[in-house]
Order: sequence, then C-alpha cells, then structure tokens
Amino acid sequence: MVWLRPVQMLLIFSILVGMIGFTGFLHAGSAPELEKAKGENCIRPTEWMRRNHMDYLLHQRELTVREGVRVPEESLRNCKSCHTSRARFCDRCHTYVGVAPDCFQCHNYP
Repeated sequence: MVWLRPVQMLLIFSILVGMIGFTGFLHAGSAPELEKAKGENCIRPTEWMRRNHMDYLLHQRELTVREGVRVPEESLRNCKSCHTSRARFCDRCHTYVGVAPDCFQCHNYP
C-alpha cells in the first residue's frame, strides 16, 4: 500500500479545491438572459420572485386544488400575460439551474 506524504496530500487537496472553484467561476458568469416581462411590475418584487417563486407556486397550487381558493391576480394565467414565452423565460432559467418543473404537464404555456 502506498502512503502519501502530507505535502502530496496537500497538493492533491489544493488541486481538487481549485478545480471545483474554477468550474464554479466559469458557470457563475453565464447566467441566462431572460425576456423582459410585458407588464409594469410583478405581484411580488423581482428578487423575491427569483428566490421564492417555486415555493410560492406550490403554495398557490395547494390553495387552489385542495381548498378551491382562486385569486386571479396570483394565477399562472396572470404570469403568462406578462411572461409571454415559456421558452424565452421559464425554460432558460430552469435549464440553467438543472430543474424540470412539473407545472407544464397540466398547464399549457407555449
């Protein structure tokens, strides 16, 4: 069995950490460019929606499907009125972060 010296272990560790950091650096600068929304403003601030829309949509789905609460201003139809292209808006971010939402299995959003 081959034992590595502490200097060799440190070198290998440094190389691995550097590789991980470098790939993160490359990926960080390539954020997707999204189509500008047609409306004046969203129902929530932009930064809030970027961070929380997935939880918000799940919560709205539960309210609508399970409890029958429908709020037109907070429906997916309202989102589609400003974000007119799923491919140029939703799909660009979802592809970038590597997620596949199941919203569009039921909802038609061209």
